[in-house]
Amino acid sequence: MCGINGVLQFSDFNIDLGSAINSMNKRLDHRGPDDNGSWISKSKNIGLGQTRLSIIDLSSAGHQPMLDNENIIVYNGEVFNYQQLNSSHLSDAKFFSSSDTETILKLYNKLGIKAIEKLNGMFAFGIWDAKKEELILARDRSGKKPLYYTNMGGKFVFSSELKAIFELPWIDKSLDNEALYDFLTFNNVLTPKTMFKDIFKFIPGHYMVVNKDGIRTYEPYQNLTQSTLHFSSEKELANIVYNKLEESVSSRMISDVPVGAFLSGGVDSSAIVALMRQNTSNDIKTFTIGFEGQPDYNELTYADQISKTFDTNHFVKTVTPNDLLDFIPKITEIYDEPQADTTAIPIYFISKLAKEENIKVVLNGDGPDELFSGYSSYERYVKLNTYFKIAEKAPQFVKNLAPSFTKMINEGTPMHEMANRLANNQDFYWPGASGFKEGIKADLISKNFKEKIGNHSSYHYVEQLKKDYKQFLNGNTYDYINWLSYSGYRNAITERFLFRADRLGMANSIEARSPFLNHEMVHLALAIPGKYKIKNGINKYILKKSLERILPHDILYRKKMGFCLPIKEWANDTIYYAVKDNLKQFNKDTGFFNSETVNIQLELLKQGKEEYTNNIWTIYFLMNWYKRWF
Repeated sequence: MCGINGVLQFSDFNIDLGSAINSMNKRLDHRGPDDNGSWISKSKNIGLGQTRLSIIDLSSAGHQPMLDNENIIVYNGEVFNYQQLNSSHLSDAKFFSSSDTETILKLYNKLGIKAIEKLNGMFAFGIWDAKKEELILARDRSGKKPLYYTNMGGKFVFSSELKAIFELPWIDKSLDNEALYDFLTFNNVLTPKTMFKDIFKFIPGHYMVVNKDGIRTYEPYQNLTQSTLHFSSEKELANIVYNKLEESVSSRMISDVPVGAFLSGGVDSSAIVALMRQNTSNDIKTFTIGFEGQPDYNELTYADQISKTFDTNHFVKTVTPNDLLDFIPKITEIYDEPQADTTAIPIYFISKLAKEENIKVVLNGDGPDELFSGYSSYERYVKLNTYFKIAEKAPQFVKNLAPSFTKMINEGTPMHEMANRLANNQDFYWPGASGFKEGIKADLISKNFKEKIGNHSSYHYVEQLKKDYKQFLNGNTYDYINWLSYSGYRNAITERFLFRADRLGMANSIEARSPFLNHEMVHLALAIPGKYKIKNGINKYILKKSLERILPHDILYRKKMGFCLPIKEWANDTIYYAVKDNLKQFNKDTGFFNSETVNIQLELLKQGKEEYTNNIWTIYFLMNWYKRWF
């Protein structure tokens, strides 16, 4: 894990590239505290920089930027099949290090762009092709490693984090109003946008070629399409799933430093620890957290059980209310891109615990709840979708009346939101829409802000995902459960989970690896028919069947808890008074909100209506984030 950045000047070479790259490197020091380097071309048209967290080849031979055959690379991530690539494609090459960085560069020198699709891992990199005078950027298929770019003032800039781009004096930080509007619905900023106009997130699974004329190519290097899975029995399918996961865990233990694991005691993290133990007899450090006086949020007993079963060296951090309240103001410094997801906060504390025990690399259990339909809500969505499809057949005038009836009951309920979607001829399920309901949002934002938004609708994102899913199917039969899995992968995993794992891990210089998100594992999971994901009332059915050979029954089939945070128990008063006291000035500065609507929500929260916690947290987070970055 590292931080990378670069600046390419198109015409007037009037920038001190050395100073620019060094300032960006300094801003990414937390991503790579072990080493840093920079390179400036002789013609002064391009500069590259990198900060290094040494994990494979700890020697100075792994230093970056790395030069080979006049081409030069800056790279963040891990390619787990680099040794196989060295044997299969680079057997005649002379290596000067044992790092995967050199493998990528030599493979590019041999295969060109085709090299990217050979890589199995998590990565974001930039290669300057000196002969062609082209900059090649690429990002892994799921978006595990971050990458941002912008083209401003005759200069193309890229970096692992926005905050490094902001170090450059010509960068204009203007608010993207549509991104903010969508943020209120989804609680995160949707790719390819950022909250800053004309600064973009690099799309996962894509590559880009930039030359003196600007962006020449920007397209996928490998399309995600559904494959046909052949198996003769449920038992055979369970074996296929198990073998692929075992292979994925094994490859993600490649490291020249010790590898630990985040262990909640749930199915997914327990499976990772069990398979790690099968791969090594060495000491394995596992980490979990609990919350003081909050038994409903603690899984410590189950984590301890798994630790003892698989003989790990287990560490526990008990988070206190003061820990949480002290950390909340700091999160906006870590998140230069806003994400109002309170469930992310525990990752900071568990990453900090791992760092204190001298661990740089951890495996986690992210992914299977989406890919294998692990949420109880998925089963509910399947049933509700059936009823919604019947309601869709009603005459339009009947559908138009539905919101009026549900509003009389309570306009803040999911039922009212479903009625609105029915009347607007929209899908009832919006992937990732965990923020404000659209009806509430319409009252929340000010008249002035509505005028800035114009006809923009947050539903456009859902429509695009539906189009992408149709393309993904590649002619195969539509499967609603797999639509939930696909959209969960594209939204929750790519937009939220991987972002938070990277930012909160890197805040502590911790690299998180996700075996379930090996791209081959993703393809497998999305090829499995939905009837094997939810069966007999059991979520993640086929995954659990595959794991019966290594995990105890009470771990596999206990009620799911999730990696959550007691925000309403510990912080409701804090966020209530922070919003109440600062709303007037914030609105004066920004003009975003209708103060009356916000105050109504505040009072409902104060009255004990816990369902408004997330809404007020979103406003609280946005107010603090905006103050920090604008």
